[in-house]
Amino acid sequence: MAALVFLAVLGSALMGWLGGGSPEVTEYRARDARAVIEYEPILRSGNWFETVVTVTPAVDAGDLVVAVDDTLWRGMSIDTLVPDAESAEALDGRYAYHFGKVKAGEAFRLKIDGQIQPRALRTLSGSMEIRDGERPLLAVPVKVTVLP
Repeated sequence: MAALVFLAVLGSALMGWLGGGSPEVTEYRARDARAVIEYEPILRSGNWFETVVTVTPAVDAGDLVVAVDDTLWRGMSIDTLVPDAESAEALDGRYAYHFGKVKAGEAFRLKIDGQIQPRALRTLSGSMEIRDGERPLLAVPVKVTVLP
């Protein structure tokens, strides 16, 4: 019996069901933009994580903004944002990062690195909104399961 439990846990870990698997790559499209997000949807408490967002506007963006819900980053430390934002603000439960002009058809790539703070088992969910200034272009739902 103990061997079966051991094999079940080992198999779950190898399949990525307990975190540490390959990043999930998802594409979202709207009339004015396309976004591809790469991240691990299952993370272990205390582990590092990496998220890559590639945004391709269909029209020129005067000020490309990536806004992240506060609920998504609760319990996380964001250590690196590459490239650096021209400006950033935290308003109305969102962190908004302004990156300036991006021409139509150009692929803007944002890399976010951080660490999950040790806490109990939980699910973090929210959205990442892509905007041109205040005008919404696309909303990307993000859900991360944190295991102990």
